[in-house]
Amino acid sequence: MAKVLVVEDEDATRVMLERQLTWAGYRVRAASSAEEATAVLDGVFTPDVVVTDMFMPGGSGLGLAGTLRAHSSFADLPVVFLSGRALPGDVDAGRSLGATFLAKPCTLADLARAIDAATGVDGIELEDVVRRRLGDVAGVGEEAERALTARLLRTFILTAPAVLTTLEGAARRADAAGLEAAAHRLAGAAATLGADALAAACRALEERGREGDVADVAEQVRALAEQVARILEVFTGLAEELEEDALVEDEDSPAP
Repeated sequence: MAKVLVVEDEDATRVMLERQLTWAGYRVRAASSAEEATAVLDGVFTPDVVVTDMFMPGGSGLGLAGTLRAHSSFADLPVVFLSGRALPGDVDAGRSLGATFLAKPCTLADLARAIDAATGVDGIELEDVVRRRLGDVAGVGEEAERALTARLLRTFILTAPAVLTTLEGAARRADAAGLEAAAHRLAGAAATLGADALAAACRALEERGREGDVADVAEQVRALAEQVARILEVFTGLAEELEEDALVEDEDSPAP
């Protein structure tokens, strides 16, 4: 994955961006000012893209982008601007430097898409898609969020196989109502946890059940079962990662 330099003067926002982008699979270094970012760039970290607040005390993101464009080593380094108060002229100034602009607040998925577009990434793996959606819909910024997200993933891991078995049985019996109900349940759980492709496949089955169109539905259910197997593998790995992260942070916390 891409290496990202995050430049943000507000501490909580900087930590949140660093954690979310790390969770999404990027290698991240953070700086609290344009001056610190310049020092980082002149040091050991060579990013593939810079994500920077447009306005910061002591040196703006626009100024940082201008400095990069004048530097022989970083003239082509992609820049993504974040701002909640940029005027049209500010946006135009950023784009004139070849930068991308996103309005604050933006979702992790939107930011990841901007980073991927800036760095020329054409496609992402299933795990990366789920990571990004989970970062938005469930949360990974705080220890309590990570613990809760891990529990939600574990709940899906435990319940999805039984729902799938019910779905397969309904398909064998040509039970339209049973097919609709099981597909609806699985679709809702998948969507909540960011498995959008699985949710869409479940909704297609749910619609067939609602319309009573259950002839030759077994092949569609088999394809769905393959998707569920892949999602279970991804969810298991992510749950273990979240649980380990929460445990490490808890162990590092000072005793009361």
